[in-house]
Amino acid sequence: MVDIVIVYVVILLLVLSVVLLLASRKESTSAKKARKEYGIPRGEVIYTDLNRPARPLFSRKFLIAGKPDYIVKDEQTNALIPVEVKSGNAKKPHWGHVLQLAAYCLLIEEAYSIRVPYGLLVYADGKQHQIKFDDALRSKVISMADEMRRCLKKSGVTKGNRFERRCLSCSVRGDCSQAKGS
Repeated sequence: MVDIVIVYVVILLLVLSVVLLLASRKESTSAKKARKEYGIPRGEVIYTDLNRPARPLFSRKFLIAGKPDYIVKDEQTNALIPVEVKSGNAKKPHWGHVLQLAAYCLLIEEAYSIRVPYGLLVYADGKQHQIKFDDALRSKVISMADEMRRCLKKSGVTKGNRFERRCLSCSVRGDCSQAKGS
């Protein structure tokens, strides 16, 4: 009787091992697909917010927070690279997207104590833009974050009217007193 139990336990462990092996191969196949689809650099994906909710990164120094779509540890340089995937198309990167990516660079630098050389913006049409995170962009994103905080401290911050149609799909539309139709 004891021998039969041992045989069943061994068979169960073997089946479990095969299942885990197949699951890890499936995961690596989906990672390869995402890497190819979004142009993610070769290396370990150490953070993602696309296929599962992730904890936001927070900077005490700059008082900003955010969740990049991916953070990849480049296997050639060991640098941490934020990758932001956008659903629209763009011949050249939108300035707001560049600032968003630069904010992620700041967050990564503080969270991981490592300098970020660049980030990647990937648009739906497959166009990929490598954005160098240099001192000029660093200064610009810090000054923009400061400006945003100053605006929030003022009473009566108004929405911009440049892209009124964006109001319809805005994530804070329900709480906005200036939303069209409110």
